Amino acid sequence: MAYREHGFWARDVRAEVWLYLLSEEAVASVTERPAWLDAAQEDWRVQATTGFMGCVSSCLDQHLGVAPDRVAAVLALSERVRERLLRWAPAIPKDVVNGFGTGGESESFDRDLETGLLLTFADTFIALLRGEITGAPGTVTAYRPRPPT
Repeated sequence: MAYREHGFWARDVRAEVWLYLLSEEAVASVTERPAWLDAAQEDWRVQATTGFMGCVSSCLDQHLGVAPDRVAAVLALSERVRERLLRWAPAIPKDVVNGFGTGGESESFDRDLETGLLLTFADTFIALLRGEITGAPGTVTAYRPRPPT
């Protein structure tokens, strides 16, 4: 995940589930989406469900640019997705997460998906949007689980 020359690495499955939930939240909570958010939502859904294997991207530079209102909107969506993950904690049931269709046709979950690593991803993604990640893409990782708070 990269934005404004900074970023972090994460496993595809976490990025895909995150982008799927982010796209779902954009549809569920924003009734009159501006064109840029509509395009971002559609792109995030494609990124989540195609199975790009190592090339999953949120395309934040493309969708947000440096517009503070866009960053604020995606931060708000991200906080709502994070809250949703907390409600699922400690894990998203496998039948629910399999219904997302993330990772293309080859990915399916044979057990519940623990939310700890997804919360780590959420916190890192939010920090990236806030400008708190200062490393170049690939120098920061979002691999260690955090307990739900």
